Amino acid sequence: NTQTGQAEKKLEQKHNGYVNTVRYSPDGKRILTSSEDGTSKIWNAESGAMLRSLDQSGTHVKSAIFSPDGSQIVTASDDKTLVMWDAETGKKIKTFKGHEWPVREVAYSHDGKRLISGSEDNTAIIWDIDTAKKTVLSGHTAPVASVVFSPDDSRAFTASDDGTAKLWDTDTGKEILTLSSHAQGVTSVDFSPNGRFVATGSQDGQAILWLTVDWKSKAPQVVKLNR
Repeated sequence: NTQTGQAEKKLEQKHNGYVNTVRYSPDGKRILTSSEDGTSKIWNAESGAMLRSLDQSGTHVKSAIFSPDGSQIVTASDDKTLVMWDAETGKKIKTFKGHEWPVREVAYSHDGKRLISGSEDNTAIIWDIDTAKKTVLSGHTAPVASVVFSPDDSRAFTASDDGTAKLWDTDTGKEILTLSSHAQGVTSVDFSPNGRFVATGSQDGQAILWLTVDWKSKAPQVVKLNR
């Protein structure tokens, strides 16, 4: 309960390892978790009952996400792959291979046609879901911890342990700019729904808001959110 701080419900069958991500389905009726125990689990958001377990024994599942229409799930794992699943049946649909090191994060484009993944191999990859064509985004000098598409899917941001966040053209894969005001690794990045702002969070204890309309100038406007 967000007003009292009391737990409303606990999910019945817990994971046997760290839970890395928790996400709601687009319709709010299901919850998706991913874990170091090699599974992702789908839960009924109302009852807390587990509906299905997606088993990837022998690896750690670092991230899992629903597709925009809720019909599919994609998981990112230490085995260097992304796996797409049918969210209703739990069956594997396809596997995406291309990273050389564990995959930390994955995100869908808003139109549901592409994926972006971030890896410990210091790269991000944009994947065409239908053709599996991949566009490699190279430029970071440390693992990529967070990835996100812009609201119109024309741009993508990556955040890295190298202390920077980078903006990319999603069609060409070209780097557009680098944000480098953090003193330590950047752990998270996200666009505002209207695309006017980007927020970054870092191991340096700060979150920064960036005004996107200023990026054509040499000194982007930033607002630091202090602890």
